[in-house]
Amino acid sequence: MRIAAVVGVLALLVGILLVGAFGLFPLGDSPDWEKLARAYGAENGVAAVVLGTRLYDTLLEVMVFALAMVGVRYTLTPLSRWKEPVVPERGVVREMADLLLPVVIVFSLYLAASGHLGPGGGFPAGAIAGSGLLLLAMAKGIERLSRELHEGTLELLEYGAIGGLLVLGVASGLFGVRGSGLLVLFNLLIGIEVTVGTWVVLHYFGSHRGEI
Repeated sequence: MRIAAVVGVLALLVGILLVGAFGLFPLGDSPDWEKLARAYGAENGVAAVVLGTRLYDTLLEVMVFALAMVGVRYTLTPLSRWKEPVVPERGVVREMADLLLPVVIVFSLYLAASGHLGPGGGFPAGAIAGSGLLLLAMAKGIERLSRELHEGTLELLEYGAIGGLLVLGVASGLFGVRGSGLLVLFNLLIGIEVTVGTWVVLHYFGSHRGEI
């Protein structure tokens, strides 16, 4: 049975490749990407698709990420935390973290604000900012950094970013609002959400494992 399943899957894949190679099914005309991008106020065709024609898919992706973050938070909260927080020893990472973090954050903001012009956007910007917080956590210790970041402020940013995305997304769809300014707002809000989500996962995993 297992062999038959493997053979069936391989035959299906070969069939798909043959269909694509010999053009057995005619394809429709490709859209004019430059025209599509200009319609949404973007120079980057990918941004025009992600934040324009399939905006609701993007909003649902953000919601899935937010639900995963909430799941990590409320699943690990009842469990016992590591008794003694990890305090890194002084070294190159600890000495350079304060110097490098502003550079990381500025680059992250640049990627978010210019995602409609070239490669970038809210998701990679948030991942880079989250990596900057990881660097700082390695330098200072995760519990000390948690106290300095103020969890209440982060929650406000998190829920505010999600609410802003939903409101702007609905308004854009209902009233046909377009433009580069709207794309920048979308990317900045997505970047905030991904940054906070990355930190929440890092914080809760680190706190309960006793390591970074």
